Amino acid sequence: MEKEKKERANTAETAGEAAVDREDLPEKSPGPATGEEAPEAGESAETVPAGPEAEPASDWEREKEELISLVQRKQADLDNFRRISRMKEEEIRAYGLFNFLEKLLPVLDNLERALATAHEDESVPESHLKGLLMIQKQLQQLLEQEGVVEIEAAGKQFDPHLHEAVMQTAEGEGEPGSVVEELQKGYLYKDRVLRHAKVKVLQVQQ
Repeated sequence: MEKEKKERANTAETAGEAAVDREDLPEKSPGPATGEEAPEAGESAETVPAGPEAEPASDWEREKEELISLVQRKQADLDNFRRISRMKEEEIRAYGLFNFLEKLLPVLDNLERALATAHEDESVPESHLKGLLMIQKQLQQLLEQEGVVEIEAAGKQFDPHLHEAVMQTAEGEGEPGSVVEELQKGYLYKDRVLRHAKVKVLQVQQ
């Protein structure tokens, strides 16, 4: 019994000393663990300012349609440019000799005049006449190979697209408005008139 009383007394003394030690410790103010003061009640936390308002969807759709339309127009312009350029290139290839052949026709005219004179002049040697005929034939073959052909005129109805009427006459056989005489040969280069045929036309009676 005496032993138990002593143990209880020692326990009480120890508890009293611990209480005294706790009273000596400084009081700690409650607060957040980070050391920052918590916002007071009723105050809202600072909010991040919102960015500029987005444009309505209808504006975006309209702008998209305008851009698509612009791209389509530019594509159409580019296609037209390519088509025109291709046509010009084909035309240049097809008719690249037009100017040269046009300048060559007077040479052919002079050669034909020389042949006509040689046929009428008995003093011209036969060998010279054959030489001129050979040159004329070679030149005509060359022109035909390049697509140059004579325009039919004599006896044909006058066609302003092919013929050039330099004279009119009331005398001659045929229907009024027809060609009664060819004064200068005309030529076609492929599907183009290289030179109109100069003709005499039977006058239309009024």
